[in-house]
Amino acid sequence: MIKNYLKVAWRNLSISPFQTFIKVFGLSIGIASVMLILFHIKDELSFDQAFSKSDRIFRVTNENLGEGARHWAATPPPMGPEIQQQLPEVESAVRFHRPSAYQLLSHTSKSGDTRKFEERGGFIVDPGAVEMFDLEFVRGDATTALSEMNSIVLTEEMALKYFGNEDPLGKVIMDNIARIPLKVSGVIAKFPFQTHLKFDYLLSMPTISNYQDQGALSSRGWSGFYTYIQLREDVPLISMTSKMEKFMVQFYGPHGETPSETLAARKLRLQPITDIHLYSKLEKEMYPNSDITYVYIFAFVALFILLLAAVNFINISTTQSFGRIKEIGVRKVVGAKRKQLIQQFLMDSLLVTFLSMIVALVIFGSAIPYYDDLTSKPFYQENIFTLSNFGILLLMLISIGILAGLYPAVFVSRFHLVSSLNSKRNSGPRIQIVRNSLIVFQFVISVFMIVGTVIIYNQMNLFHHKNLGFDKEQVLAITMHREMWENYGALKAKLLENPAIENFSTTTNIPGNRFGSYFLTPLGNTQKVTEGFDARLMLSDEKFLSTLDIPIKEGRDFFRQEPNTGNKECIINEAAAKLFGSNNPVGKRVAIGRDTANIVGVVRDFNFASLHSPIEPLVIQYNPYAGGHLLIKVQENQLPRTIAYMEKSVESIAPSSTFSYSFVDDRLDGLYDAENRMSKVFNVFALLSLLISCLGLYSLSAYMASIRIKEIGIRKVLGSSKMDIIGILSKDFLRLVCAAILIATPFTYFTMERWLQDFAYRIEMQWWMFGLAGVLVLFIAIVTLSYQGIKSANANPIESLRTE
Repeated sequence: MIKNYLKVAWRNLSISPFQTFIKVFGLSIGIASVMLILFHIKDELSFDQAFSKSDRIFRVTNENLGEGARHWAATPPPMGPEIQQQLPEVESAVRFHRPSAYQLLSHTSKSGDTRKFEERGGFIVDPGAVEMFDLEFVRGDATTALSEMNSIVLTEEMALKYFGNEDPLGKVIMDNIARIPLKVSGVIAKFPFQTHLKFDYLLSMPTISNYQDQGALSSRGWSGFYTYIQLREDVPLISMTSKMEKFMVQFYGPHGETPSETLAARKLRLQPITDIHLYSKLEKEMYPNSDITYVYIFAFVALFILLLAAVNFINISTTQSFGRIKEIGVRKVVGAKRKQLIQQFLMDSLLVTFLSMIVALVIFGSAIPYYDDLTSKPFYQENIFTLSNFGILLLMLISIGILAGLYPAVFVSRFHLVSSLNSKRNSGPRIQIVRNSLIVFQFVISVFMIVGTVIIYNQMNLFHHKNLGFDKEQVLAITMHREMWENYGALKAKLLENPAIENFSTTTNIPGNRFGSYFLTPLGNTQKVTEGFDARLMLSDEKFLSTLDIPIKEGRDFFRQEPNTGNKECIINEAAAKLFGSNNPVGKRVAIGRDTANIVGVVRDFNFASLHSPIEPLVIQYNPYAGGHLLIKVQENQLPRTIAYMEKSVESIAPSSTFSYSFVDDRLDGLYDAENRMSKVFNVFALLSLLISCLGLYSLSAYMASIRIKEIGIRKVLGSSKMDIIGILSKDFLRLVCAAILIATPFTYFTMERWLQDFAYRIEMQWWMFGLAGVLVLFIAIVTLSYQGIKSANANPIESLRTE
């Protein structure tokens, strides 16, 4: 029976190859798109799931309560060991600490060849990380590799970079900044799954004494360590809430706080490690995380594309069924039951779906490299060709085949015997309503995707072109290593010699990077408006404002002076000045953390961080020798020449350093990587949705032209023009497209309004955005329908009138 169903199904597909092509092509595009998005979503949801103890690993976070509250991903250094010591429910605790934003490491072989690189992916870590995070050692002893002083464990990629094919164990890598020899004690394999823990090398915790003093390591107010705990088996998370509060009181007791003060000021939270990638955007994250919102958006896009393809399939199949009325009548006369007819048409549907799945797999394989570029997230073959993924594909094949073919099968099997044998091809009003509704649905989704693309594009345009309050163009940011600082006088002379360099400045922070948060307290005020507030802090010199062209609102810029004169100065932004109330802050003295300084000026607010958030209070403190970066303002069209000049200068002045640079505008653009990726994906799938919709529209218009072929012939004989014929065939469909535009407009408005609410700086949706999408969809629909209309209008009326 199944063999016979397949033969009939294949014969029916062969009878109308063009309609079959449209069904297969449209469905295969939809399936391939859904496969790409589903694998992307599955990859996003898999972060940190593959750790063997992932259900028991939590990151300890510290949330400040009250006014100016901040939630910190990092915690004080002693917290990890004390949690493990005081709470028996905690099986182990592991801390990660980034020694600096970058390290300059080198290895010199016995032959005298030196390999030197700037590294940004290193952490100092407790030895318990080996067991907690399933570190797989390719070389070295896992039990001792992270226990000895001045030992370093490399990833396989980093070992290959420094040592090639040589055995790295026992060899020495030099930290050129701290001037510490680090002995390679192990090599670990790359995690074979997605995780928020990204590193190139790990230093043993005893080595931290070379990077931090004992005062910092015993501090209970400095959030410098990422603390992870592993609960014992069968310890529910909810039972830890009261225990964490009790521990917090004991931990901050030596800090001079009473229990009530501690509980009112902060709260320790346990964050599941599996939630970090998609649900965490805390202060001082280890790395920027993704957002569950974009997973939902991608899921809805996948659903929309699949629905479009299925609706297109249903519409075409339903329309084609009118051409099989006599076949159905004959089958009923010879005894075919309704169940058998449904099975036959479902087999037709499954065959088309199977063919579409094969084409979709080809499209999927071809599209993977391009999708990798779109999402900046590579697919790994070992993660694609898995048993579970093949199960998903099989389930998708059966589900789409049955669901897409069920309505046409039920619809066709209900044809009345007499009507079937009389070859009545006119569909009833119910069928027309369903078909028209499906057309409207298709174009509602298309309009939504296009308007969404326009809005996202304009929001991205705002991000990339908004006036940030400073000049970010042609600004080069060079990393300042230790030897470069030791020879800064010579380097400064080189800078002054080059006429292409308009200005330069040293700074601890570059706009777009994270700025540290400190508590600022006004001093000596008899009428205090506030006891203090959190502010971002950066250290810089007297040329910082002029290099970035940041205007001063009140007071003055820094004077050139030695930073250790005791007369420390700072400049604040307008956001910080407002917190002083009506008092003019210029001339006031403030405490910044453990330091004090005089406010000498107020600058206009400028966006030194992401436009996702409003401008925060900022303090720029004078310290020309504390910066880790050199900002250089370069004349237009002189960047390549200046970069080459600076590279040569650094090589001659500080040969043991390495020349590392970036562009300020690129760093700022990098803050919106997630939105940029979403924008690119939206662009592609908006075009695909429109393509699928138009394929269905073209197929339906071709069918309508075929059943009205005599009418068209008679009209042409009676003098109707080509435009009349095109109008007759197109007007009903164009009404449906217009209805889709009207329905999609409010739905799209409210959806995109919700998305825009997440941004501190956002565009306002304009009527032209919806008008542009409507005109575009209408134009493409007219072009699609006109092609078939012109084809019908050019047909010889004699041929259509003489055929039965």
